[in-house]
Amino acid sequence: MSVDPMQAAARGAVTDQEMPSPEMLYVTILGSLRIRRGDSTLGGSELGGPKPRQILEILLMNFGNPLSKERLVETLWEGQPPMEALPTLESYVSVLRRHLQPGLGKSGPLRTVTGGYMIDPDLVDLDLARFNALLQQATHCVPRAALELLQEALDMAAAPLLGDELKASWAENERANHELRVSRARTDAADLALALKEPDRAVAWAREILSGDPLNERAWAALVRGLDESGQPLEGLRAFEQCRRTLDREMGCSPGEALRAAHASLLRQTGDPVLPAPARATVAGFPPAATAAGTAGIRILTVDDHRTFTELLTGALDREADLQSVGSAFSVATAIRLCRELAPDVVVMDYHLPDGNGLTASVRILEHAPDTRIIMLTGDPSQDVLRQAAGIGICGFLPKDGSLATMLDTVRHARTGNMVVHPSLVAQLGIPQGRTAHVPPNPLLSPRELDVLRLMADGQELRSVAKSLGISVHTCRGYVRTIFSKLGSHSPREAMAEAELRGILSVELDVQAV
Repeated sequence: MSVDPMQAAARGAVTDQEMPSPEMLYVTILGSLRIRRGDSTLGGSELGGPKPRQILEILLMNFGNPLSKERLVETLWEGQPPMEALPTLESYVSVLRRHLQPGLGKSGPLRTVTGGYMIDPDLVDLDLARFNALLQQATHCVPRAALELLQEALDMAAAPLLGDELKASWAENERANHELRVSRARTDAADLALALKEPDRAVAWAREILSGDPLNERAWAALVRGLDESGQPLEGLRAFEQCRRTLDREMGCSPGEALRAAHASLLRQTGDPVLPAPARATVAGFPPAATAAGTAGIRILTVDDHRTFTELLTGALDREADLQSVGSAFSVATAIRLCRELAPDVVVMDYHLPDGNGLTASVRILEHAPDTRIIMLTGDPSQDVLRQAAGIGICGFLPKDGSLATMLDTVRHARTGNMVVHPSLVAQLGIPQGRTAHVPPNPLLSPRELDVLRLMADGQELRSVAKSLGISVHTCRGYVRTIFSKLGSHSPREAMAEAELRGILSVELDVQAV
């Protein structure tokens, strides 16, 4: 039986006219999957079965980007596809299209592209995409507008991502990544709220963060500051103590600079004993050095033209309850001037300085403040320098690449009238010039421990470090404890300073005074 070409063309024209145009889909994937098309709404159980639903979710996680069939197969069956995986996948996609875009075939939001599929962003309004867009917009706004954009985004993120997928490992990975973004957004929002004098909002966000991530120091700092600024100093002190105990128990470290500064502010408000050192008489323009038992602790001035070293050492000193960094200098002239102004108890002095050497600076300082304790750092000692140092009255001679723990102990126990010389320097004095062998630091960190320390130096929180390395938070916490143990440290900043001192790791940080 022959078919009239004109009749066939007419039937085709009618079919084209009756083909409905694609409707915009409004998809919610934060929480349970919901799809609104016109007046109808589909749930995750109304898409033809678990596999079609998961195909849609995987494509939504790659919103607007094509995904190959091979990648879909690998993800969908988690590395264990069936024998006929590709035909099975194509069958599931057909089922999904019938439910998602009835009557549209391949012309709806679920598009076929070369070798795979994609969700057309022009035909789908996705809540996760709007959440990410709000976070991006907030980075380019003034603080008030940024805070409101973050508030809108965080309101959307109240429910967990992919709430229908409780078991799939790919969904858990996506959820973990999303939780990190939400946590960062909450932390940014808390910091903005504090800057805009809205401490109650900062406290609420900080508590939300800490309920899921009790090791987040930025959140603890926002909580303590927020309680302080909202007129709840005693609650702030309790929060700081809870933070201190949590960090000590879980990671073996102490709170960082921002938290300690917030704590000091609270102590001043509540009348706890954080008192200035008593007034002291001056001798030839210099106040005498304070005793180690003074209420403000041992006051230390660092003199070194290597600014990264100075910043790291300053941070490490401030981690110790009985030590206090009062400033830093980068030359002989500045060291002398700051000693006049600050009257430190101890000066940690580099031997090589741009406008002279540490011996020259030490002579000038000790002429006017003979009770000042000076500890000199060097990498290339000589017997002559050592004799001069002893004659001047320097209390200690340490290698610049030595242990931070040794330096801190020397700062605490240095006394005028005798001189401590590190054994490694004594050994070098008996070796002819040019024959000193380089001894690698001991104990060395393993490659994975170095990876953890590098990411911490980049400012990443523990959960983020674990995610970057593909390990659990528990495993990452174990690496951190091992790093602290090997380096004799009690905080991430102190560990970085120790690694820098030993030459294990080059750390470049943007350190701000608090």
